[in-house]
Amino acid sequence: MRLTMLTLALGFGAGGHAVAQTNPQSSQAIETISITAARSPLPEKFVAGSINVIDERQIQASGAVSLADLLRSVPSVNISSSGPLGSLTEIRFRGSESNHVLVMLDGVEINDLGQGGLIDLSHLLLSNITRIEVLRGPQSALWGSAAISGVISITTKQNEADSDITAQAGVRYGNKATAQLSGAISGRSEALQYSISASHLQSNGENIAREGNEADGYRNNTFYATLAYEFSKYNRLSSNVRIVDYQNDFDSTDFSTGLLSDANNQTDGEQLSMALNWDFSIPQSIWSQRLSLQYSEQENINVTNDVFSGSTTGEKLRTVYNHNFQLSSGHINVGIEAISETFKQAGPILFGDPNQRQSNDSQSLIADMHQRLNNNLSVTASARYDNNEVFDNASSYRVGLNYQFIESIRGFISTGKAIKNPTFTERFGFFPGTFLGNNALVPESSESQEVGISATMSNFDIALSWYRATLSDEILGFVFDSDTGLFTAQNAELNSQREGLEFELSQTLQDWRWSFSYAYLDASEAEQTELRRAKHTGSAWVAYDINDKQSWYLQADYTGGRLDRFFPPFPQPSQIVGLKPYWLVSANYRYKLNDRLLLSLRLSNALNTGFEDVVGFSGESRRVLAALDYQF
Repeated sequence: MRLTMLTLALGFGAGGHAVAQTNPQSSQAIETISITAARSPLPEKFVAGSINVIDERQIQASGAVSLADLLRSVPSVNISSSGPLGSLTEIRFRGSESNHVLVMLDGVEINDLGQGGLIDLSHLLLSNITRIEVLRGPQSALWGSAAISGVISITTKQNEADSDITAQAGVRYGNKATAQLSGAISGRSEALQYSISASHLQSNGENIAREGNEADGYRNNTFYATLAYEFSKYNRLSSNVRIVDYQNDFDSTDFSTGLLSDANNQTDGEQLSMALNWDFSIPQSIWSQRLSLQYSEQENINVTNDVFSGSTTGEKLRTVYNHNFQLSSGHINVGIEAISETFKQAGPILFGDPNQRQSNDSQSLIADMHQRLNNNLSVTASARYDNNEVFDNASSYRVGLNYQFIESIRGFISTGKAIKNPTFTERFGFFPGTFLGNNALVPESSESQEVGISATMSNFDIALSWYRATLSDEILGFVFDSDTGLFTAQNAELNSQREGLEFELSQTLQDWRWSFSYAYLDASEAEQTELRRAKHTGSAWVAYDINDKQSWYLQADYTGGRLDRFFPPFPQPSQIVGLKPYWLVSANYRYKLNDRLLLSLRLSNALNTGFEDVVGFSGESRRVLAALDYQF
C-alpha cells in the first residue's frame, strides 16, 4: 500500500454525519436521524424502509470486539464466518450475495474490490465506533451498484463534550492469548474539532480444520483520525483517514478429502480509506453544497510456507458534488458523481499468468427528495443514471410512501430497482488454470417491493415488514465450462426470487432494555434454495442496569439450517450439503469502579456451541475477555 503525501494531507478528518440523540430513560428517541436513507439526514419516521440502529449504549453494554457480533442481532442478516477472530466473515441481507451490501465508515465506502467487492467484517473492530445504522432494501439509486440489497453506515466517536480535550484508554485480555490495547484522544474549540484513535489486537486463535491441531492466529493494528475546521460561517472543511494493518493465518484444502487441513498460510493485509469534504452554506438560505473526494485501497498479500503466493489490490476513487435544497416541507438533493476503480493482481507464473491490471470508470447523475404531502403522508424518492465505460448505461430508482395513521402507528410501502456490476474477478479470472474469467457478463439487476408497519404501545415498539425481490441476470460464480475443463462465471438464465417477513419487538424502561426479532426467508434460484441463507433467523438481547455501578448484557442469536456446496476429491462432482442450525449466546458484565475506571468481563459463544457457517470451517469456540477502560 502506498501511503503517499495525500495520506498525510487528509490524515486528520471528520465525516460530518449527524448522530442520534436519544434519551436512555424513554423508549422514544428525541430525534433519531437516518444518514443512509437520503443524501442529507432524514428523521427516521419519514424513512419508507426497514432500518435498525445499534447505538453507543448497546455497543458499550455488549462488550463486543467485532462488528459481526452485533450485526447478528439485526433481522434478515446472515453471517458466514470461516473460523475464529480474524477469519473471513461475510454478510448477506435478505438472501442477497455477500457483495451486494455496501459498507461506509464515516461516509467512505470500504468494500474490498480485490475480493469481489465484498466486505470482510473480521477487520472492523468496535473500539472507536459509536453508531451502526443498517438500512435494508435496494439503495443503488443513492449509493451506487454495491448497495443492491442494503447499506451499513458506521459512525466513529467524535468529541461532543463540553470539555476541550477528552481521552480514554483500554486493555483487554482473554483466552487463546487474546489481547487488545486501545486509546483515543479528541478535542474541540469554536472552529476546530479533531480526534485520533489507535488499537492493537492479537490472538493465537484456534484450529478450525476438522482434523489437526494448528491454531490460526490473528493480528490487527487500526489507526483512525478526523479533523474538521470552520473557516467562516459559510465554509467548513473536514477529512478522515483510516489505516488497518492485519495478518491472519489460514488453512488449505486437502484434495484427497475435499476438507481443510493444517497449512502454513497467512495473509498480510493493509487497508486505507480517506475523505476530504468541503461544505458551503449561506445562513438563512435553503441551499447548501458539498464537494467530497473519497479514496479507498485494500491490499491482500498471501504467503505459503514463507513464500509469496499471490496478491490483490483494489482501489476506488469517488468524487461527489451535491447540492441540497431544504424546503419547508422536505428537501431535494441533486448531484454528480465520478468513480474510478482499479484492480491489480500479482503472483508467480505456474499454470498461467495471474498478473493483471484492470480498470473501470463511470459518471453518474443522482437525485433524491423527501416531501411531506400533508400532516400524515410523505413521499421519498431517489434516482440515478450511470454512464459506464464498460457496461451499458443504466438507471436505478427507489420510491416510498410513509403514512402516519395515528401518533403511535405508521406504515410504509416502497418499490425500487438496483444494479450490481460484475466484479473484476468474475470478468478476468483469479486462479489461472482453475478459473476462467468471463468478460461478456452483464450487470445483475434487482427489483423489489416492501410493505411495513410499526407501532408504539405501552412502551413497546413493534415492527412488521414484508418484502419481495427478483434478481435478474444473477452471476453464478462457479459454473463448469466443458470446453476448457475450468470453472467460470455466468449470468443465470432464470431469475432468483427472495421473499421474507421480519418482526421486531423491543422495550426501553429506566433500568431495562430488551429486543427480540425474527425473520423468515425464502430465497431460490431456478427452484433451488440459495446457499448459505437460513430460512429462519432470530435474536434476542437484554441489558439491565443493576445499580449505578453494575450492569449486564445477554444476547442470543439463532441461525437456522442452511445449504452449502462441498467439493469432494476430483473427479467427483460438487455436492449440496446441509449445515446444522445453532444458537450463539454471549454475555457481558460491567462494574464501574469509580467515575473514570470501568471493569468488564465478556463471554462470546458462552455455551461453546460447535457450528459451521461454511462447510468444513469450524466456527469459533468460547472466548473469554476481561477489559479495563479508563476515562481521563
